[in-house]
Amino acid sequence: MSSDRKNIMLGTAGHVDHGKTALVKLLTGCDTDRLAAEKQRGLTIELGFAPCTMSDERIVGIVDVPGHVDFIRNMVAGAHGIDVVILVVAADDGVMPQTREHLDILTLMGVRRGLVALTKIDLVDEDMRKIVTGDVRKFLVGTFLEGAPVCGISNVTGEGFDKFFAALNEVTDMCQPQENWQPFRMWLERSFSARGFGTVVSGIPTSGQVAVGDRLSLMPGGQVVRVRRMEVYGQEDSIGRAGECVAINLADADQESLQRGQALCEENAFEASGMIEAELRLLKTAPRPLKDYTEVHLHIGTADVMAHAALLERQDLEPGERTMVQLRLARPLCIAPGDRFVIRCAAGGPSGGHLTTVGGGRVLSTSNIRLRRNRPWTLESLGARHDAIDDQLAWCELNLRESGEALSVAQLARRSLVPAAKIEAMLEDLKAMKVDGAVLAASGGTLVHRDVVNHCAGQIVEALEDFYKSNPLRMGMDARKLCEQVKAPRAVFDLTIGELIKDGVVTCRSNIV
Repeated sequence: MSSDRKNIMLGTAGHVDHGKTALVKLLTGCDTDRLAAEKQRGLTIELGFAPCTMSDERIVGIVDVPGHVDFIRNMVAGAHGIDVVILVVAADDGVMPQTREHLDILTLMGVRRGLVALTKIDLVDEDMRKIVTGDVRKFLVGTFLEGAPVCGISNVTGEGFDKFFAALNEVTDMCQPQENWQPFRMWLERSFSARGFGTVVSGIPTSGQVAVGDRLSLMPGGQVVRVRRMEVYGQEDSIGRAGECVAINLADADQESLQRGQALCEENAFEASGMIEAELRLLKTAPRPLKDYTEVHLHIGTADVMAHAALLERQDLEPGERTMVQLRLARPLCIAPGDRFVIRCAAGGPSGGHLTTVGGGRVLSTSNIRLRRNRPWTLESLGARHDAIDDQLAWCELNLRESGEALSVAQLARRSLVPAAKIEAMLEDLKAMKVDGAVLAASGGTLVHRDVVNHCAGQIVEALEDFYKSNPLRMGMDARKLCEQVKAPRAVFDLTIGELIKDGVVTCRSNIV
């Protein structure tokens, strides 16, 4: 039952063979290495999920990620759903390359809580434990894990488990459950056919909740499917929420067409896009500057796709710097503002070499229009989105202003991905924003942003002044022709004329302005 669960996701991270999977088994009793190749090689390849019972008896999810450099793409696919990380460092090995890369990825993906499990303490003496603990603390300085608990533990003998579990509970208790008010969306982690049931897909929903009987869309493509049955952490349930491990039995789905990187979404709530605008941060450890239009591996959700990074403010991005960028994807994906991503490039540059994580960021908007560099209005718009994206009220106001037209509450809800009920509750605050109020009511119960009305008013006055220069003896201008000339939606035009009449700027007689 959902009341017995706290919808947050724990996740492991760390270098290969440092004991992540064994720690998950100690915590949950589950062996998350399910593939024959994983058991044969003793190496995690794919993501593994398990339910973890906390001290208050509530269940949270845990995702075990691969540590080997060859499977970083799978690690990133799991990192998108993590709320609390268990960074695993072996006491006999210390901080290693994938320890560093995993922490960089988690930082770029927005993870802000966690602790360190210092495993394999049964293989070292007390002095070595202290030395490695000190090294780990130095490594964490300046990161989101600075000051986090570092807990020694043996997956073999169980030594240190109680202290580690108490620290894990404390960190988890500080993490708020994921909210479920946004439309449902879940990146597909895997899909398969189960005998007697048909198509099953699994993953961690990034937003919203889903119930048995819901109609959903598979994006890209738009194939409509129905939720026939569902399991959460391997137990049948009627509701799955953001931050939980969900397996969904789909009716009307073409299993052969399903693949990792697709998204299962609330019907008509999302669109697939071939371009995304974002703030990109290049890591200080990036081997070289990122040049404009460099081809990169983009990891977002569970998708891994090639993309070109078109820099919108400069021609080169130096390590440690940030800039606005448009990523032009090799194929469309179901991406939404707020999504976090990672980019990876060949360490040897265009000449090749192994892939390494060089940067990442957060999606601010999606489009299918190529943007040009150094356009002030583009940069101003993206800057405004960056400032508003974490403020629900400001985000709705921004989306109404950018629409340039009159929107119903339902239309604004779809555009901003904020439920209509929440917008209704915020209406008075929206109308009160700024000195004169940001939002005006138009005909048919629609909403118009005051900046849109002010812009339209300026165009109307300018058009009338030009009209009288050529027609000094005419009474005025036909309203329909005036509306066509200023190219304003009729609802915006009518509202603006009403505001101009109220301010004594224009008068109307019949249909003459």
